Amino acid sequence: MTMKKALSTAFVLLLLLVTVSGALAEKNVLITIAGDCTIGGEGHNRKKEDSFFAFAEKYGYDYFFANFRDLFDNDDVTFVNLEGVLSDNEFLENKGKTYRFRGDTDYVKILTGSSVEGVSIANNHIVDFGEQGERNTRKTLDENGVKWCRNDKYFIVEKDGVRIGFFGLENSKIYTFRPEMGKMWKKLKEAGEVQAIVIYVHTGSEYVGEHREQTTKIMTNLIEMGADLVIISHPHVLQGIEVINNRMVFYSMGNFVFGGNSAIRYEKYGGNKEVTSLYSMVIQVNMTFSNDGQFLGQRTVIYPVYISDDPQINHFQPKRLSLEEAEPVRAAIQRDTAFTLPELKADENGFAYMEMPYTPATDGTMVPEE
Repeated sequence: MTMKKALSTAFVLLLLLVTVSGALAEKNVLITIAGDCTIGGEGHNRKKEDSFFAFAEKYGYDYFFANFRDLFDNDDVTFVNLEGVLSDNEFLENKGKTYRFRGDTDYVKILTGSSVEGVSIANNHIVDFGEQGERNTRKTLDENGVKWCRNDKYFIVEKDGVRIGFFGLENSKIYTFRPEMGKMWKKLKEAGEVQAIVIYVHTGSEYVGEHREQTTKIMTNLIEMGADLVIISHPHVLQGIEVINNRMVFYSMGNFVFGGNSAIRYEKYGGNKEVTSLYSMVIQVNMTFSNDGQFLGQRTVIYPVYISDDPQINHFQPKRLSLEEAEPVRAAIQRDTAFTLPELKADENGFAYMEMPYTPATDGTMVPEE
């Protein structure tokens, strides 16, 4: 081989190496997700000392999410299910419903002051005060920079050129709107508008610790249509985890900052099985992308949670747990999970967490280096 050809070949190999290296270079988006949040409560409880309203007045707006500010402050987006209305009046209150949840519009500062950037309002309580209550909620969120999603309305978070779409789907629309949502996702991805999709689905059976087979079928369909991470709310208690087509499904996150109940609930289901609304979890999902925007996969850390420091009374301030405290929370998730969950570990502050194995987006995708 001549010197000229050797240099030419070396240049081509170097160019290929740079190209491949650039394609595999990682970009990361860190997402924190928590469960059902009712920032308010029922109107008839407003003057009670054990109500969310009384706690807001006594302890201030920073009280409720205080134990998770370190996680929320240091991510790229925090995403929760906002279970209720933000409105300063009770017009069009749907008194036919057993529970109607409302918080003052000023309570939006509880979200903004605690670094909660995005919410799903795709749930059965967004219409507790009719169309006006929903409009007031959307307007309040918009004016305060909190992104929201519901069915065909979505928001996008962008970092380093990577765009992730956040969606919410309520139970009443699961069968009627789901096909349209799939078409929307296909267009968004094909146009390069988003590189990954996260969806909060409001469905399932309340106070039941195991998901239904039908729920698995629906979540599988959502993943086949393009969802890359699926989160479920509504059961108000923890359920399990599943990996479907290399995508993670969390069947129920449980409650989080939940002003809807001042008492912790314990319910029987399926014979002698018992669940409690005391247990919850927060997850942090680190989504990884190649330099050209290809979704590579995700690392997920699960933080076991109690929604109150009292096992009987809801103080509306979720707390991180020690290893001993976290064991029953892990067991509640494991009961509805087919694979064995990782063992609990403790961080430098003694708080428990579970680190899930890296989940590649497709079979054979390289696992990013530590």
